[in-house]
Amino acid sequence: MLANKVFRSSAIFASARLVGRGLDILAALVIARFLTPADFGMVMIALATLMVLEAATELPIVDALIREKEVRPGDVDTGFTLSFLRGTIIAGAMLALSVPISIIYDDQRLILLIALLGLAPFITGLRSPMMVMFAREVNYAPTATIDLIARMTSFATAVVIAWQTGSYFSLLIVSIMPPMVITALTYIWAPYRPRFSLLNWSRLLTFAGWMSISRALATVSQEGDRFLIGGVLGKAPLGFFSMGRSVATTASWAIGMPLVSVMYPSLVKIRENTERLQQSYLRGQSMVAAAIMPISVFLMLMAEPLVRLGLGEKWLAVVPVIQILAPASALATLAMPTQALLLALEKPHQLAKREMLAALIAIPAVVIGAITFGLMGAVIGRALANIFHTALSVEIIVRVAGISWRRQFLFVWRSIAANGAMALFLYESLSWFNDASVASEILSIALAGAGGLAVYGVTHLALWLLSGRPSGAEEYIVSRLLAQMAPKLARSSN
Repeated sequence: MLANKVFRSSAIFASARLVGRGLDILAALVIARFLTPADFGMVMIALATLMVLEAATELPIVDALIREKEVRPGDVDTGFTLSFLRGTIIAGAMLALSVPISIIYDDQRLILLIALLGLAPFITGLRSPMMVMFAREVNYAPTATIDLIARMTSFATAVVIAWQTGSYFSLLIVSIMPPMVITALTYIWAPYRPRFSLLNWSRLLTFAGWMSISRALATVSQEGDRFLIGGVLGKAPLGFFSMGRSVATTASWAIGMPLVSVMYPSLVKIRENTERLQQSYLRGQSMVAAAIMPISVFLMLMAEPLVRLGLGEKWLAVVPVIQILAPASALATLAMPTQALLLALEKPHQLAKREMLAALIAIPAVVIGAITFGLMGAVIGRALANIFHTALSVEIIVRVAGISWRRQFLFVWRSIAANGAMALFLYESLSWFNDASVASEILSIALAGAGGLAVYGVTHLALWLLSGRPSGAEEYIVSRLLAQMAPKLARSSN
């Protein structure tokens, strides 16, 4: 029963997030055609300010409430109050920092951009805390539906504004409008009358504190390079870096994080059974790898035609950024489920330790790379930092959960091999891109993607069958599909 619920929730949540993030990327691509790389880089500085402040004040109240055996009204009210206070503090900090940051980067436009972005966390802090009840039951359909509606609304609005005005303010819509729509819809799906209370703040923050530290460090490690590159190289290189990184990683995280989010409450339910916990983690890890790696491989090989078609000639400097970061993003799939397992085992301090060590590597790597070799040096530094983060995550799982490197590799080697076959096919398909027409480019990309996916799927399935049908993503997906098809086959036979 739990496995079916996890599979269904994972599929719904991941699909909705993929479509939603796809719309975000498409909106950014459309808007980028009306902006210069320098304008895009300026907006990224404003967004990076918001990301760092959000991480520095992160309060994972939902995660804290999921781990509770029973959620009491006082817990919900305290969670709402803490979220409201956090959003208000971030909004005030954004307003206070808008002028100093505009002076540092010598761009007065940043004042209004940063101040307006402060609306997003304030509105987010007003969401209905009763949505946590769906997560506790591993039911992510309401959350997925709400997120998809918000992304579709913001996409349509941002594209229309960009089309009519050609202004960089259209990029703000992608960040400000989703929180507004999501907050309103949470009260429809999960009615709640706001009440301010700090009755149970100590118990909730005891768990959330380590998560706050780890997420703050993760943001400094992952997003701090936007400030560094903007300061060392300027806004135009930052625009190329930010766009390339978004294309290389957003789709992967859009699929991976919903899967990991669903893993956490399901692992909490079985954390007392060590063998079952390990097996569920490895199966989840293999599913994340199987779902995400082919996306990264496709982006790496198809980077040039995709950029030429989607962004135009002025953005071609983005191509090597994608080609370098996409493989590191594929490897990062091994690290994604780490958070779910450590939270289920009530070891959030291990996450803080991981992010601290990763930050100590990432920041110098990006800075030294940027100073020494320019944009490509910064990109390589970021890729190496991501690889270190992945290796560190795998080692933490070895030490905390007793799952060896070898055992983790055995669950994903078929995905790695299948992606190798897919990469060979895509590399050969690059010869198709000879016609300069847009229609021909779109057709070639579509055929290459469909063919690559077919090669990947067939290779994956063949390796699984030749290996004796071991436990893993294939076994889980095939068993679920057969379970779904069995009633239909029974009805048709009658």
